[in-house]
Amino acid sequence: MDRIDILRYYSQDFVAEMIAKASQDREVVGVFADSKYEKRPGILQYSSDVIGMAKRGITSIHLSAEHWTYPMQLISDNYDELRKGFDIILDIDSKLGLDESKTAAILICRLFERYDIKNFGLKFSGRRGFHICLPWKMLPKTIDFKPMEKEYPRIPRIISNFIRHNIREDLLKEILKNKTVAFDGEIDPFQFVEVEKDWGNRHLFRAPLSLNEKTWLVSLPLDLGDVKEFYPDMAKPDRVKSAKPFFRQAEENEAEMLVSDALDWHAVNTKFEKPKQSKEIKQPMTNKIDEEFFPPCIKLILAGLKDGKKRSLFTIISFLKQMNWSWEEIAARLDEMNAKNIPALPRQAIKSQINWARQQNKQINPANCKTETFYKGLGICQPDERCKTIKNPMNYPFLLLSQIKKREPKKLKCYSCAKEFDDMDKLLRHKKRCKG
Repeated sequence: MDRIDILRYYSQDFVAEMIAKASQDREVVGVFADSKYEKRPGILQYSSDVIGMAKRGITSIHLSAEHWTYPMQLISDNYDELRKGFDIILDIDSKLGLDESKTAAILICRLFERYDIKNFGLKFSGRRGFHICLPWKMLPKTIDFKPMEKEYPRIPRIISNFIRHNIREDLLKEILKNKTVAFDGEIDPFQFVEVEKDWGNRHLFRAPLSLNEKTWLVSLPLDLGDVKEFYPDMAKPDRVKSAKPFFRQAEENEAEMLVSDALDWHAVNTKFEKPKQSKEIKQPMTNKIDEEFFPPCIKLILAGLKDGKKRSLFTIISFLKQMNWSWEEIAARLDEMNAKNIPALPRQAIKSQINWARQQNKQINPANCKTETFYKGLGICQPDERCKTIKNPMNYPFLLLSQIKKREPKKLKCYSCAKEFDDMDKLLRHKKRCKG
């Protein structure tokens, strides 16, 4: 396309209006035909601004996934201060071709539907992939008692990895069904179909209805039902006469369960530093330790949770095993705990976690007290005085029992018969009787 064709395309009312509306509260960056970016930061407020960018020779328009209070004030050290939200934008691209990108996009959207997420956005990227959007409105506004806007880019990365984990098997089956691919060793479907997972600050994506200067195709919003029958010629500029929305009217907290499950999955699959044993504990006990000696955080987990139920399974199973509970006792106690969860976990989730723990060939300790993903993140870190002297919940019962033992009065022993007495008077009377 030449500059006149590009200007004519961006001057269409529906194109300029959609791009301008999508650009509100975002950083906006124009890209020239030679793939060079305009100076950052930039903004776009009105439809006329879109036309002005085209007149300057801009061929494509990119938006930040993050929402900002004052985008023009962005510098390297004020992102958390200015960020007021973010969308989760999944960029799907395939080395094999558009069909594999279609497969990945459909699998992801079906996963969202299982979470009752209906208002996700979907569009053709303009080349060989798709963009899927979970708008800010549908995300919970606090996570682990922290403002969600402060959790960028951590949360999008966790959600993307969780999505990749959930579609991996089905995506691999579809790739092997439709293509003959050469590979060495274990097959990773994401060698062939990429689902973006490495966001950084000020992450950009192509605006809906923007051109792609590599193909001169439109980044066209679609419905999920359109994807299977979509082919690139449908995104030629002269064929695009209207557009469906990409940023849809989402419901508040529509994606809350997806975010919660992603965080639980991430926590369970994160490797933690092996805790050091508290100095007070010299030798662990071999008898089963009862719940009355458990620390406050463990008692709160066993009382049932609303959030972080899956995350807590890793902690509670490893803790009870350290307390010398049998696997049968652990399973029974977890069933009792799960009955108090809101809502209860599927019993298979608990059974699978126990089976995984049983198969490990080494001792697995609960996460350390400072591991915020667990105790503080779940709101169950409510320490008493004893908690201040330990680094891991498993130390608490041993410390408590050792303190109790120290407070117990020492027995007085008769060296003749080895009989023990509580006080000296009883021992002396016993000796007199023995002499008599």
